[in-house]
Amino acid sequence: MKNNLSILYVEDENNIREMLSKFIARFCKNIFLAHDGQEGLELYKQNHIDIVISDIKMPKLNGIDMVQEIKKINPAQLVIFTTAHIDSEYLFKAIELQIDGYIAKPVDLDKLKNQIDKCIIELEATHAQQQLKESEARSKIILETSQLGVFIYKEKFIYVNEVFCQMVGYTKEELYAMDSWALVSAQNTTKIKEIVYQRLEGKKFPRVHNEIPIVSKNGDTKIHRVTTDTIEYEGGYAGIGTSIDITDLLDTKERLKLLAQAMEQMDEMVRITDKDGYITYVNEALTKHTQYKKGELIGQQNNIFNSKKHDKKFYEKMYNIIEDKKSYKGVFVNAKKDGELYDEEQTITPILNEDTDEIEYYVSTSKDVTKEVKLQEQLETLATVDALTGIANRYSINKSIEDELKRAKRYNKHFSLLMFDIDFFKKVNDTHGHDIGDIVLKEFSQIISSSIRDTDMFGRWGGEEFMLLIPNEEIHVAQKLADKLRKQVKAHYFEDVEHITVSIGITHCDGHSEKEALLKRVDEALYEAKESGRDRVVAKV
Repeated sequence: MKNNLSILYVEDENNIREMLSKFIARFCKNIFLAHDGQEGLELYKQNHIDIVISDIKMPKLNGIDMVQEIKKINPAQLVIFTTAHIDSEYLFKAIELQIDGYIAKPVDLDKLKNQIDKCIIELEATHAQQQLKESEARSKIILETSQLGVFIYKEKFIYVNEVFCQMVGYTKEELYAMDSWALVSAQNTTKIKEIVYQRLEGKKFPRVHNEIPIVSKNGDTKIHRVTTDTIEYEGGYAGIGTSIDITDLLDTKERLKLLAQAMEQMDEMVRITDKDGYITYVNEALTKHTQYKKGELIGQQNNIFNSKKHDKKFYEKMYNIIEDKKSYKGVFVNAKKDGELYDEEQTITPILNEDTDEIEYYVSTSKDVTKEVKLQEQLETLATVDALTGIANRYSINKSIEDELKRAKRYNKHFSLLMFDIDFFKKVNDTHGHDIGDIVLKEFSQIISSSIRDTDMFGRWGGEEFMLLIPNEEIHVAQKLADKLRKQVKAHYFEDVEHITVSIGITHCDGHSEKEALLKRVDEALYEAKESGRDRVVAKV
């Protein structure tokens, strides 16, 4: 279901932008697309934008600089970064900008969905706060009939509903005379007091649930789940919060009992196993999805869903985490009763005995993410493979060069880099048409791909330019290979075109090169090959 909001998506990689924009469009009424930060900034100025999703490293204006300009216009603008560059410099700059999400490429669609959902919740909260300010009388009626304790505070409480009064045992008049941090236990007073003053300054914090010890009028300490936020109030700022007493829910067995009642209504699949892995409970969603009946699962080992698609190390990693009393989240390839395989995103949480602190149960919640996994695989393919030739694209080659440079510097390795340019390719297109030109590019790619090692990396750099990375080879070996490939291309018969030639530039990395210098050298070598007559190999070190 689409929300009535607008999203600006900025990404310079065409394939990624095309695929991800289709996914993002599910969440909004309007989506605006930009190729770089400059175009994104102009679109932002011209339109009302609720959420900005942007790559970081882009031509003309990068994502960091674009968002800095946007934040000057609207400091509260919601922003999510997607980037293949995870170095600390970008991360620190993003933190300074107080962005709302930071996702590494290739983008995990579930993570992107979660970040968008969080932004939507934040927008809804902001809208709700505005409504509260505009219609205080109506809001008070809602608050007084709420099942939650509700309070608004500055240094002292300025509003509490009747439910909150009943929770803490004080009257409204008594609470209005109290400091807003007076109800928390002594060890939490300083921390809560600091937060109160920060909210009064208008600072925003994530809307999270905190379990806080609250001391009631009769001296009893109860655990409340408290959610607070900053709101505009009477020309300044105040804090608003909701509270619910969860003391009784802290008993493990009671929590499991309540959970079992709720789990039957869940869309997610749920199963509980004992410490030895035998199934003690499954909900209806799981039986419906896997085609098993409850009687066929209760008492069986959890490996009844095993598809044998994972190796021993996969399960060892999982068991090491959950046996260390930590939650594990991962995607399993599991099997239904009829043998059909499906991708299941599963979270496994150990439930501990309160007295012994030993594991008694494992609770697993999961959902079928087969469609999402396939879509992610398609996105990854489009992000790394050239659509015309089927070989690596510029993004993938760039990443391979960066990885090989890191390996060269760390282990004192070396590699050679070859850059190809099909001679007079424009003439091929002009004479025979672009369809024939595309066929030539495909055949050329097949010639090179079939003549190199599996460890070599060959890809399309752009247009009629190609790049070949040869790990662990000296430049004289690369020159011999280049000349061999040049001759193979020249001898090959291309239908309609008959024969073509190729110019090749070569350079070498000994572990001390930088990427920009390496690309500049190989480009200069190719230029010399073309200027000196084409159909030749030139090396430059």
